[in-house]
Amino acid sequence: MAKELKKIALINPSTYAFAEEHIYEMYKRNVSNYKPYLSSPLGLLTIASYTPKEIEIRLIDENIEAIDFNEEFDLVGITAMTQQAFRAYKIAEKFRNKNVTVVMGGIHASVLPEEALTYVDTVFIGEAEGLWNTYLNDLQAGKERRIYKGDTLVNMDNSLVPRYDLIKYDLFKSKDTFIRLIPLQATRGCPHDCSFCIVPDFYGRCIRKKPIAQVIKEIEYQKELKFDSLLLFVDDNFFVDRKYIKALMKELIPLKVNYIVQTDIKAANDDELIELAYRSGCVLMLIGLESIDPLNLSEINTNKWKLRQLDSYSDNIKKIQEKGIMVFGSFIIGFDNDAETTFENIRNFVIENNISGHFTMLTALPGSRLYKQFKMENRFLNDIFWDDLSFYNLNFRHKTITKEMAEKGIVWLYDEVYSEHNTMKRHRHMMQLYKRLPARWI
Repeated sequence: MAKELKKIALINPSTYAFAEEHIYEMYKRNVSNYKPYLSSPLGLLTIASYTPKEIEIRLIDENIEAIDFNEEFDLVGITAMTQQAFRAYKIAEKFRNKNVTVVMGGIHASVLPEEALTYVDTVFIGEAEGLWNTYLNDLQAGKERRIYKGDTLVNMDNSLVPRYDLIKYDLFKSKDTFIRLIPLQATRGCPHDCSFCIVPDFYGRCIRKKPIAQVIKEIEYQKELKFDSLLLFVDDNFFVDRKYIKALMKELIPLKVNYIVQTDIKAANDDELIELAYRSGCVLMLIGLESIDPLNLSEINTNKWKLRQLDSYSDNIKKIQEKGIMVFGSFIIGFDNDAETTFENIRNFVIENNISGHFTMLTALPGSRLYKQFKMENRFLNDIFWDDLSFYNLNFRHKTITKEMAEKGIVWLYDEVYSEHNTMKRHRHMMQLYKRLPARWI
């Protein structure tokens, strides 16, 4: 049946982040020294930019506002990672009970489309922006399909500016117990094949790039909207194409923005790159260190790429810090060689190297190589456990770590790293380095 589209909702379901009681209590204790990140849903902002102007759009991010299920919509679009899936399905059910068409995209629906189709009318597999207008036209003509899947990855040369104007910025800014970040993206893809990651399958292993002028245009639009939050480049590995990124950072310098990136530790090997990062406003690099155990690292990549970087961890961290950029290490606990001593080993490494970080349990997401391995080995405690994917739970059978040990160890690790003493130690270390550096924008 043909459908007229006057008003649609694009919904980001609430995330699990601090639903676990032991994690929430830890967070409350350390809130003055540790704040989690809060970022707007870039995927939905991007989809909104491909929507015809005559259609009214409501962006609803459940992390900052509640959904009004009495509000009238002609179409509801939901994005979800696996840990959001059950909440997404509940949202879909409520709207479908009111005869509202519901479409779902994102990583979970892409990996498990048949499951998602039991809860929604249509599923997008992969990157949706290339097919969004096709779907809207089909829906209005009454010819919509159950599944939309692009044959190729989206050409980022033709990217549109995300609809940042849809962000309720005053409400977003009021969430002062979070580090609030405005997302943007310059590249997609990652060349590494980490066992727990699905990025290479979802976005590809080749790096696709937006034109630099397009990235600058997006930042200038944020400035027009008077956004003054930190920027977060959501690129999975920001510095892979160094020629492109160096050119981009040179263009960022006159804009005088502060931003955070995600990268691998090898970026420290390029002095010019790190100097440009500092001068262009990079304040922090989130680096997937994962583990400091060589046996663990040897299992992550088929080519043992992570393992080969281990000996340079401390030296490269020092290089980055001396250029005026903070290092935020991402650590995973629960690899097969981990034991009760792992928590203390990571704690000592983090404190000795004056870095901050976050610490999560190994989590096998559907679509990852690790998920397939654990499924084959019958190691999962439950068959469908999406609501248990808080990244702070042990949801598989480990050789030496128990669920109780995992929960207590994670909490102890956060309490230690974000104690007043160790937080001030990091602060003093970076302040001494900053005193020797020139101003960022020269």
